[in-house]
Amino acid sequence: ASADDLWGYLIAAPSVFRAGVEEALSVTIFNAVEETHVQVQLSVKGETVAYSHGTVLDKGTIKLKVPPGLRGQAHLKVWGNRHITEGGYIFHNYTTVTVDNKGTAVFIQTDKPVYKPKHKVLINVYSVTPDLRPVNDKVINPDPRGSRMVQWKGLKPLCCGVVNMSFPLSDQPVFGEWFIFVEMQGHTYNKSFEVQKYVMPKFELVIDPPRYIRDLNTCEQATVKARYTFGKPVTGKMTLNMTVNGVGYYRHEVGHPVVKTMEIKGSASFSLCVKDMMPLDVADHFRGTVNMWVSVTSVDGGRQTMFDDSTPVHKQRIDIKYSKDTRKQFKPGLPYKGKVEVTYPDGSPADGVRVRVKAELTPKDNVYTSELTSRDGQATFEIPSIPTAAQYVWLEVFKELADFDVSDAFGVPKDDGHFWWPGLSSSRRRRSSVFPWHWDITKDARFAFTVRAILHWPGGDD
Repeated sequence: ASADDLWGYLIAAPSVFRAGVEEALSVTIFNAVEETHVQVQLSVKGETVAYSHGTVLDKGTIKLKVPPGLRGQAHLKVWGNRHITEGGYIFHNYTTVTVDNKGTAVFIQTDKPVYKPKHKVLINVYSVTPDLRPVNDKVINPDPRGSRMVQWKGLKPLCCGVVNMSFPLSDQPVFGEWFIFVEMQGHTYNKSFEVQKYVMPKFELVIDPPRYIRDLNTCEQATVKARYTFGKPVTGKMTLNMTVNGVGYYRHEVGHPVVKTMEIKGSASFSLCVKDMMPLDVADHFRGTVNMWVSVTSVDGGRQTMFDDSTPVHKQRIDIKYSKDTRKQFKPGLPYKGKVEVTYPDGSPADGVRVRVKAELTPKDNVYTSELTSRDGQATFEIPSIPTAAQYVWLEVFKELADFDVSDAFGVPKDDGHFWWPGLSSSRRRRSSVFPWHWDITKDARFAFTVRAILHWPGGDD
């Protein structure tokens, strides 16, 4: 016989039946010539608990209503043309299925996760069957100690399977975790919420200061923002305490405090005038930061304080230094390339700044001089050739902005590594105003900035 002449059947059914739910079985009869009468039976411990039937030609569905309250294993039997006198395809089969009495889906919702004394608790319970029909049952609500505080029985949804409930908390409730229990078809569902004492809502402060002080005689604008953690702006009073203190070599310099008080509504801007805070008689190469304490007290009594010292205060406007990839050695007779980094006090690149680079064997023996203009915060130079007899070469980069400059020398001896070497000769001391700088402090460039590096020829004599 050909494949088209072969008869057969396929039955698809859930492996888990749910009590109280109408389940569907899919029946397919291959190469059917006439309708087949299909019967379905569900039995538990030899007793029939559900029965259904229908006719199928090619494909069809037989629905079987599972009674509520069943649970455990059951036998599912299917017949095709159970009686021989009937036409159609004749077959018989059975299998074991599981019956789960959890036939509903329950969702519990409260209007907030945390409640305070005297608050009203609002509850929604969504109880639906798999076909989205509402189910009614009782709801119980005990407190953290296990006491039953409120109970609702015989609840019926007003619409769409939703049950609404509410109850007020007393002025002295039990603090802690409360539970809402929903009992349905022998199953219990629960959801918790917190009852806590009144706590001041938390908020955060964000200080937006200037990147750096561009002019010591001009006031800059700064802003403070205050928002609760849930996003609402904070309204209240803000107190500012500001001063300028030295850093590094000038850390002993302490400025004058300036105190301001103002209202804040989400944010507040204020003038930051460092001329009123600067320490007395500071050097032209002074370096410091604006120290700012901000305290905000909200109308509901909350308070937050924040400190910021990210705004540099330099009497100079430009920082100049050699890049890390500038070599400290040279080869006599060959070109030497170097790079200078030019930045503002906050470290951002300074463009269009003219600097001068000099290379000397001695204070009177200059082998290279060039004026460069920084681009993207950098200036690159190249010394065409260094005399073959040179053992050391002094590099000097500076920016002349007044009648004098401050300078340091960056020495690189053959064996001892790098160190700062201020003032090499009497002629340099006459030219420069030399100070005992610590090696990791950048020098003043408002008047002129000088960085000197001594280059060592690796093949030279000690």
